[in-house]
Amino acid sequence: MTIARLQKVTLCGLIDDKGSILTALQQAGCVHVVPLREVGPLEPANAGALRRGASAYRHLNEAPRQLRAWPKDRPMDIDAIVDAVLKNKDRLREARDRRDFLVERIVRLRPFGDFSLPSDDVLRGLKLWFYTLPIRQRAALRFLGLPWQVVGRDHGNLYVVLVSREEPPASALPVARAHTGSQSLSALLEELEKAEIEIEEAEAEWTELTRNRFVLGVRLAQAEDAEDLRAATHMTRDLDRVFAVHGWVAVSDTGRIQTLAEAQGLAIVVEDPEPGDSPPTLLEDPGMLAGSRGLTTFYMTPSYRSWDPSLIVFSSFCIFFAMILVDAGYALVLGAVLALLWRGMGRSAGGRQGRILLTIILAVAFIYGALAGSWFGVEPLNGGLLHRIAFIDAKDFKTMMRVSVITGVVQIALANAVVAWRSGSISGAIPNIGWIVTLIGGLEIWLSPAGIWYGTVAVGLAMVFIGTAGQQSAKNPFDWLLRVGAGFLAIAHGTKLFGDVLSYMRLFALGLASVSLAATFNTLATQIHGALPGMGFLFAIVVLLFGHAINIALGILGGVVHGLRLNYIEFFGWALSEEGYPFNAFARRRSVT
Repeated sequence: MTIARLQKVTLCGLIDDKGSILTALQQAGCVHVVPLREVGPLEPANAGALRRGASAYRHLNEAPRQLRAWPKDRPMDIDAIVDAVLKNKDRLREARDRRDFLVERIVRLRPFGDFSLPSDDVLRGLKLWFYTLPIRQRAALRFLGLPWQVVGRDHGNLYVVLVSREEPPASALPVARAHTGSQSLSALLEELEKAEIEIEEAEAEWTELTRNRFVLGVRLAQAEDAEDLRAATHMTRDLDRVFAVHGWVAVSDTGRIQTLAEAQGLAIVVEDPEPGDSPPTLLEDPGMLAGSRGLTTFYMTPSYRSWDPSLIVFSSFCIFFAMILVDAGYALVLGAVLALLWRGMGRSAGGRQGRILLTIILAVAFIYGALAGSWFGVEPLNGGLLHRIAFIDAKDFKTMMRVSVITGVVQIALANAVVAWRSGSISGAIPNIGWIVTLIGGLEIWLSPAGIWYGTVAVGLAMVFIGTAGQQSAKNPFDWLLRVGAGFLAIAHGTKLFGDVLSYMRLFALGLASVSLAATFNTLATQIHGALPGMGFLFAIVVLLFGHAINIALGILGGVVHGLRLNYIEFFGWALSEEGYPFNAFARRRSVT
């Protein structure tokens, strides 16, 4: 992956042709337009209609069941379709909210039984107040100054009714009042049945409305294209009878813009970026691994004059995730889940890219888990193929700690190596080479202390000092002091280097935790099975399913969070010094079909 080379392009034409020229430029879809005048906030021509259309389109795409869409040339009343979709959305939300409310009310009322409250004149102004009181707090009933009655109980609670004209104070019992409402249990169950039917009817209507998603998507894309075009008209420089539009274009697309200029009769100026320019960043498409760019841009966009670390970030993430999950069986389970979601993810370009990346991540996790000899926390039998290939001992504290630290040293050294290679000069590369030498010396001191490695660290820090100080200009004695200060300030980053390398020990800690939890759940299930003949087998299965599900969830969470953190904080801290902004082409949208 690389950052695409860009050029500045300026097009000039007659003001009368401005609309058609900008439309052609939008159709080309390869120019990042830069304003040539101050641009204020621009409200959409019909903001309400655009938001309603976008909301309706999202609702149709979220439908769990999609019917075959109507062809785009079918005559339709778009406003009526949007109204129908949004009404369905509101109807479905209200019905589900009502269902959830009824379910909660029924759960609270059921222990008290099915009854109807008497009228106010029967009780002569008295009212009934309901409480769910834990049995361990039963003593609180002795101190009540109000009439009360236990109307039900179970293994953990007493269901108490108090009689009072006004709501009892919050201190009457150590629990809050149960809000049961005025309807009987049978009435609530009947209303719940009606709510379920309403939901089914709304969902059936929702499914039928999905036939309109393609036409609505096309119209919505056209409306958004019109808004983009209107915004672009406010970015041009207009003077008398001519106008100018300015932007950035990839070198590979410069020929297309020149052809467009000739066809439209426009004047065109193409220039290379100047040192003071700040071009946007366009990451070139790496093909099947295009989704890996998202791991980088999720945190930051590299500057135009920097480099694209996406492949390194993705490769590192695969390794880190595998080291934290540390189980081939878990990788197989996640692979099965991915297989179930495979077809659904193929509905969008992002989903298709994502499933390829997930396949690679899980494949690496499976290979590492097999090499670690962990299959749902169980080691393979001696003498078998799985046992022969398992040479990584994730429970070996000393070895895994070394592997984690070496992993950190390699990644941070790689970051410095790339920066040194891109510096363009020996003098500019010296500080980064010095950090690499320091890393190697520090690692060797930790692995096998020897006098030569202390000297290696000293040489590395000296290179950092000299290289950084040499980059500062010195025209007078005070500048020499600034040089020395810059050198010492650079050496102070050695503490950051030390802390960043130690951060990679989280790979060892999280991997050990995953292996230990898996083994613990297996041991617990075995003990339960042995202690409870017969039913113990069922309880053991429940413990295994529940325990390993929790461990897989923790492995995913730890692998994602810490796998990305090591890239974003430690690696980016040494690999990227400047942040850029993304290249946004002025182009037509494509609706989801």
